[in-house]
Amino acid sequence: MEKKRVAFITGGGGYLGGETALTLAREGVAVGVCDIREENVQNIVDKIIAEGGVAKGYVADVADSKDITAAIEQCAEDFGRLDIMIHSAGGSTRIAGPQAKWTHLVNQEDYVIDKVLKVNLYGAFWSSRAAARIMIKQGEGGKIINLASTVGVNGMCCSTDYGAAKGGIMSLTKGLAKELGPHNIQVVCVAPGCVARPEDTFLTDKYKYGTNFLNQMCTATDIADLISFLASEKNRFITGQTYIIDGGRSLALKGTDGE
Repeated sequence: MEKKRVAFITGGGGYLGGETALTLAREGVAVGVCDIREENVQNIVDKIIAEGGVAKGYVADVADSKDITAAIEQCAEDFGRLDIMIHSAGGSTRIAGPQAKWTHLVNQEDYVIDKVLKVNLYGAFWSSRAAARIMIKQGEGGKIINLASTVGVNGMCCSTDYGAAKGGIMSLTKGLAKELGPHNIQVVCVAPGCVARPEDTFLTDKYKYGTNFLNQMCTATDIADLISFLASEKNRFITGQTYIIDGGRSLALKGTDGE
């Protein structure tokens, strides 16, 4: 009997992570759904189980090395293995709390920078390291996928901490791919552009559709489908690469390209 592959997804209760969890579960992958909010975890786990999939929930803080390491190790123990680790947890200034403000670095407060770096960049380090240790021990290879952002490619005013964190994840991808290649562990990165929720009615159409050259709105499904391929057994020979999925936004500053 073929072994069911197992994936662990941080930020699994969020918009991108949740859709990724559902997509993988529909493809027969057993999913460990991890998030810092228990209600978000349970929501996705319940949806997967209702669709006939296999899932377990884990509540952990990716910014805490011991906490996220324990959760990943528990997932591997619960399912008997770990084949895929996806670090989807992240966010910009808003994750630092309701008082945090988007502002220039010269005005930004320490606690905001600290939180943004810990969740995005440190979280990728802790999650990748914990998963790699398990995969190396298993001796059957594996796939580590970290989510970055096109902000890590181009930078963004009033969000230098977020851009630096996402740029760091891209560099982490390259170095870790070299380290883990001998163990047949592939390391890749997915960098989305603007992903607007359809229900976010307060966003302008210019933001939803005008931030790319395809003039379409990127959805969580678009991101999940790319991750699904990179996590699949069809992906045998890709490592160390960052996949930008932004409708061409990062090709140029739209509006300055001559229309």
